[in-house]
Amino acid sequence: MKYFLILVLYPYFVVDYVSVNSPSLAADQVSKESDAFQRGLSALKENRLEDALVEFTTAEREYPDNARVRSFRGILLAQMGKNAEAAAEYQEAIRLDPLLEDACRNLGFLRWTEHQLVSARDALQRAIKLSPDDSFAHYYLGRVELDAQRYEQAFLELELSRQPLPADAGFLIQAATGYVASGRRENAHQSLEQLMGLPLSDAQALQVASLLLSIHDNDPAINILQKLNRRQSAAQSTWAQFDLALAYLLAGKYDKAAEQALVYVEGVRAAASPEGAQAWSLIGVAYAHLNQGEQSVNALRRAAAFAPGEEEYLLNLTRELMELNRYPEAVTAVQTGLAANPKSYSLHLRLGAAYLAAGRYAEAESVFHDLVAAGDPLPTGYIGLAQVLLRTGHAEEAAMVLADAEKKLGRKFLISYFLGLALARAAKPAEALAAFQQAVQLDPNNAEAHLNLGKSQFTLGHVKEAIAELQQALRLDPANPQAKRLLSQAYRRAGDAKNAAKYAEASSEKPVATTSELIGDFFVPPWQVPPGDGEK
Repeated sequence: MKYFLILVLYPYFVVDYVSVNSPSLAADQVSKESDAFQRGLSALKENRLEDALVEFTTAEREYPDNARVRSFRGILLAQMGKNAEAAAEYQEAIRLDPLLEDACRNLGFLRWTEHQLVSARDALQRAIKLSPDDSFAHYYLGRVELDAQRYEQAFLELELSRQPLPADAGFLIQAATGYVASGRRENAHQSLEQLMGLPLSDAQALQVASLLLSIHDNDPAINILQKLNRRQSAAQSTWAQFDLALAYLLAGKYDKAAEQALVYVEGVRAAASPEGAQAWSLIGVAYAHLNQGEQSVNALRRAAAFAPGEEEYLLNLTRELMELNRYPEAVTAVQTGLAANPKSYSLHLRLGAAYLAAGRYAEAESVFHDLVAAGDPLPTGYIGLAQVLLRTGHAEEAAMVLADAEKKLGRKFLISYFLGLALARAAKPAEALAAFQQAVQLDPNNAEAHLNLGKSQFTLGHVKEAIAELQQALRLDPANPQAKRLLSQAYRRAGDAKNAAKYAEASSEKPVATTSELIGDFFVPPWQVPPGDGEK
């Protein structure tokens, strides 16, 4: 019996196929007397693809029910770029022999190259079930999961493959992105260090800089973008100037961000353009962080004027106006935005928040009620309506609104937290306690949730439990004066005069936040991609 070693070149690996002696290849079907099959194997080995196709086609006519012939013809067709025909051959091979692991793996690989991730995953998982130690099946399943952004599964499969990972820029950027998303900062740092030693296109360098900023390696990111900026010609440099300004902003270097964005604005041919609007928005955000309110508002107004149909610019403007307590201007700005974009959910929500902050409760209630009645898919409309009701002395109605939101949207931290506030205000401490306990389960690191849970425990006379929750609130927010004041009272009630005196220094109770969760953070402009380069 002869053995033929067929080398099928896949990216990064050479996969060996030793086929003729396979148990699934019956001796009475394709063996030494199958000259066409043997000649096809030889031609495939020598990369004579057309000759191999003729021979495998002949062998398939001779042995139409042989899975191994079908599988090899699929390998050949895939190498010839005839993917649809190759897939059909693999599928027929699997039908004829459901235990033929090679065909499952090859089909999975083929589907991965076509970015058909669901079918690729199914085929590779079947291959692994048939052969749990198949390192190539594990590897390509890892690549499938990486493409699908299912990062935990991806890294598990890649580790199980025990294969050296490719050192090309595209894979490393993908892996670093996955490590960042999974919170594996050290792995991300190692991948990015490796990337910085490779030749990168401008777009890849931009991706690396963005990833470095996301793990707070700010200086290397800025160095990359400074080099990009310096090496661009005058005609090409504007995108690099903008991205350098954005990097400064994300790194918290707000003065440099504003300065660099102004340089960019001067280089943009038409300042009143989408590119100009992005730059003025960036400048406005930088000035806001520098507490230069008037300059921030002026820059954000210019951004909104240049792109009146883009809600992000108006949301940034109204956020800053509300931070400066300039509520009438914020209302006017939102109304202007709604005239250009009447179906914007975010602008309607912002209008309600502006009315609420300005004390115009009837208008705020109307806006939030309309959002809720329209089937708000998010908790924010319900929370806004509940806040209006709390401000106007209707705590029980607020609790009913939030309970209804939970029925429709499920358990959400903000719904549970504000439900607890409403129930506490409605003098229902036991129910408030249950709501705050749920809020803490949903977000264990929220200091305000622990604070209010401790307060509810204290109200119900559960002093020991109250002290534990208030201590946790202080661990999460060491400067919280209300937690200190309540801890002093709890220790006093527990008979611990020493600790009661320790925390008695607390100042007056902090007011409950009412609009911050309706305002949100600034919308930061996206990166500008090098012309003609695109993502890789």
